Amino acid sequence: MRLNRIRRNGKLYVRLLLGITLSIVMVLLISSSVYYFSFTRILQDKAYESDLSNLRETGQAVAKTTESAQSVAFQIYRNSAIAKVLYYQNPSAFDEQAVMIDISNYLATMPYIQSIYVYNPTEDRFYISAQTGQSGILEQSEVNDAGIMDILGRYQEYKPFTPIPRIIKAANSNAEDIGVYTYLCYDAISSNQQMNSAVVVNISASWINGELESDMIDGSARTLLLDDRDIVRSVGDLKPLQLSEQDFELIQAAPGESNTGYTIASFEGVKSLISRTSSPQYDWHYVRISPYGEIVKEMKSVRVTTLLIASSVLLAGLFLSWLLSRYLYVPINKIESRMADLESERRNSSYTIRQNVLHKLVQIQEFDPQVQLDKLRRADISFDFTKPYLLIYLRIDQFEKLKKHNSKDLLTYKFAIMNIATEVCSKNFSVDSIELEDDSILMLLNVADPAFAESEPLHAMLSEVQAACLEYIHIGISVAVTPITDDPHQLHAMYKQAKEASFHRFFQGRSAVIETESLQFSEGVDYSFPVGKEKRMIDALIAGKTDEAKSLFTEIIGETAPYPIRVVHSAATHMTVALGNMLKEIERNGSLQLGFNAELAVPKIEDFETLEEMTEAYFTFFDLLKSKLVEKRSGKQEDLIRKITHLIETHFNDPNLSLNFVADELNMSSYHISRVYRQQTLTTIVDMINHVRMEKAKELLTTTEYSVSDIAEKTGYTSSSYFHRMFKKIYGVTPSEFRNAHPKKK
Repeated sequence: MRLNRIRRNGKLYVRLLLGITLSIVMVLLISSSVYYFSFTRILQDKAYESDLSNLRETGQAVAKTTESAQSVAFQIYRNSAIAKVLYYQNPSAFDEQAVMIDISNYLATMPYIQSIYVYNPTEDRFYISAQTGQSGILEQSEVNDAGIMDILGRYQEYKPFTPIPRIIKAANSNAEDIGVYTYLCYDAISSNQQMNSAVVVNISASWINGELESDMIDGSARTLLLDDRDIVRSVGDLKPLQLSEQDFELIQAAPGESNTGYTIASFEGVKSLISRTSSPQYDWHYVRISPYGEIVKEMKSVRVTTLLIASSVLLAGLFLSWLLSRYLYVPINKIESRMADLESERRNSSYTIRQNVLHKLVQIQEFDPQVQLDKLRRADISFDFTKPYLLIYLRIDQFEKLKKHNSKDLLTYKFAIMNIATEVCSKNFSVDSIELEDDSILMLLNVADPAFAESEPLHAMLSEVQAACLEYIHIGISVAVTPITDDPHQLHAMYKQAKEASFHRFFQGRSAVIETESLQFSEGVDYSFPVGKEKRMIDALIAGKTDEAKSLFTEIIGETAPYPIRVVHSAATHMTVALGNMLKEIERNGSLQLGFNAELAVPKIEDFETLEEMTEAYFTFFDLLKSKLVEKRSGKQEDLIRKITHLIETHFNDPNLSLNFVADELNMSSYHISRVYRQQTLTTIVDMINHVRMEKAKELLTTTEYSVSDIAEKTGYTSSSYFHRMFKKIYGVTPSEFRNAHPKKK
């Protein structure tokens, strides 16, 4: 019976297919896991055998090299020419030259030797021949190889012909350090066991390990050497390695009694196969580090392939099951899809209708309450303006910034704010919301319990709305709230009051909660713009008194606070225009190109949400204007003074020369040039004209025979009597008396 019921429900084949699919997948996974671990073990053993063979070859190569180095050292000691510099003092230049030729020949015939040192302790002299680096006959202090000096100083600690792995430091920073196996042969037979002579053969590590350093697995394996002094080196270049304490213990630990074996552990943070063998002859240990991932790479690919096959089978089974289910339930799916479409259309249409009805409701002033209530009920709107209600006007803070960066998501953000506000307010009120212009939302709240509409709980609720918006969508909102009323005909007026109050965020700042009752506008009192203060502000700016200008600006804007926001806009716009005209006047009269564009540079109230922002912008503008005026005037005004003085000096004999004459010549206002000239020279243009004329008159009186009347005419005076009075006023004597007191020089 149960089987028939499953078959009738269309689920029998689906369950069978899923069971078979899961069984196949489980078999694949279990079998592949067994194979994976088995073959991984085989690959481990194979890699270890390869590494062990490599390490043994390394040890054998070093042992063979030891024999070669011993043979070379004995040959050098038996060489009669070399014996002279080893045991005799003050060898001749010919003997030394013969020694250098002989050791160079040894070096040339044996390419695996990096360098040969012949050392005479008595003379503190080295005879060095090297493939690269320092060569020649050198005093001990001249030898760059500091390591060999340390070895010779502690030669008793080293067994003769035991290789000493080390690094020969390069003589300069551009050359590379050289890894060598150093073989020390010395004579210390005297009773005090002091070294009588020494021959040092340095075998190149790169030559010894030329074949051995080729990595076993994709060039990622490394061979390390732990010498008898517990120093870990890379076999390739013999450079000491700085290992962590944990990694050093892995290198030092013997894997077994035979001191040969392998372990798998994390080395330098990478899971690795660590193979090890020892060289009892030198008390050295060779270690091979092979990344474990490289060893089992092939098995990983097999595992991945198996998993892909199992996943494909599973996905195919699921797809077939889903397809079969879809086929069996096509009629039901069609019905469900159609129902979902109809529900979505109904919701969208309902939202649009509700918004249109509410928009019209708050806009109309005269209406029949019952008719409008019927419209609200038909639109499934619960708001009832015949019962106590209040309005909350929400305005998005920093809206222009939000619009610039998230223009496509504005509607989504507004829906989110409406949902948050509705959810918070619906705990105590019946709520409906209206999406208004760009940055605004209106909430219509019916008050069931007047206690919740009192100032303190109402403010707490609105603060909760603001905090939720900041927390969940990172948007700040300012709020304006009206008092409670049950008069239907007050709806439009309260809407206008709430909207007007929301604009007073300008004075109260972002995230403000503004009660419309707290705003007592000066109704019936016309606002009069303080033109006098504005003129004083502009004069202060021109004079560079920015602190006074800032204070006047603050007073002008502050006086608009008791008035509707349109008054604030009007006053700010008035100042914007006045400041723009001031800039044009400065550039025209002063020939100062300030680089301002009045349309853009002067701040405009439309660009700011708060008084604090606008005040900061205006103050910045004032400071910038002052700096530009100081910068431009310092050069322009000096040039203007030079031009005025030049005009006076070249036209002093022109009777028409006057302040207006100079202004016309320079195409500037007489007031401006008079003020600038007086500020810069502490004298007036008229006084300067009289000064130049009188100086010229003095010159003519003492150097020519012209009459006083002629001199008056030549210096620009049309009246000799006026000239006479001016001359006596300035110099205290008449022109004739001055001429008599200063006779003409012959």
